[in-house]
Amino acid sequence: MGDPLRARLFGYGVPYRARLTEEGLLLPLETSPEREAADLAGELAALAGQPVAPVQGEPGDWATCVPFGRCGVENVPLEHLKVFNMEEGWLEVLTEDGVRDLPVREGELLRIDPRSVVRLRARARPGRRVLVAFQTQDRTPLLGNAAPFTLDGQAPDEYAARLTKAQEAFVHARCLASEDQAAYKALLAAFFTRMALKVESDPQVRQTQAQARQEGAYAIDGEEALFARQQGLLSPEVIARIGSQDPELFRFPGMFGGITTLFKIYNS
Repeated sequence: MGDPLRARLFGYGVPYRARLTEEGLLLPLETSPEREAADLAGELAALAGQPVAPVQGEPGDWATCVPFGRCGVENVPLEHLKVFNMEEGWLEVLTEDGVRDLPVREGELLRIDPRSVVRLRARARPGRRVLVAFQTQDRTPLLGNAAPFTLDGQAPDEYAARLTKAQEAFVHARCLASEDQAAYKALLAAFFTRMALKVESDPQVRQTQAQARQEGAYAIDGEEALFARQQGLLSPEVIARIGSQDPELFRFPGMFGGITTLFKIYNS
């Protein structure tokens, strides 16, 4: 077996701050790349055991991701998440079988399967931002094997418009699941099919999967050791680069707001 981290997509993100409406929409609060980079760097420093100043937030605020899913190629990749700095958390999952609302405990390992659409929502502890650690078994999401959940397959570039459009689609699908199962299943099938058409003929997808198999990225029984190795990359220098918006290490917007994809420095 090789080194699974060499073939994986992994890093951290600070989910978008949002307000929950009576209709179940999580609408984004105003932010900027500068704020997201500073907050992400601060939460990573805290995770690494460094003293950090508190961040400002309102008690009613939620943190959320852009609702997203992946079609899967030969039933991979799985994605695993860990959520930190939260008082309350839920992983809402849409699959062909229906809707599940899963309570999230701080630091527990969450698994996201192909052909599911998910929305994470959590309330932060006072003075902190919710922090998500993620690991995906391969890098096919970078080639189109992942997408924001929208009804027409289009996602705006601007963060607030993208998040709002995906939230509206997610809430619509949730409602449809209880009203018209056939229409609900057709909606999910159309979403996954659009994605599959983009990746099924791309030779890079097969090459990426071959590398993941060679490194043993699909064959891990326990993920905890890999998350510990990921956390071990959070040196003061790396965290400072994230806070300065180094383009190699920081991106906004992402599925989880401001994100760092640490695999880039791991393989450099």
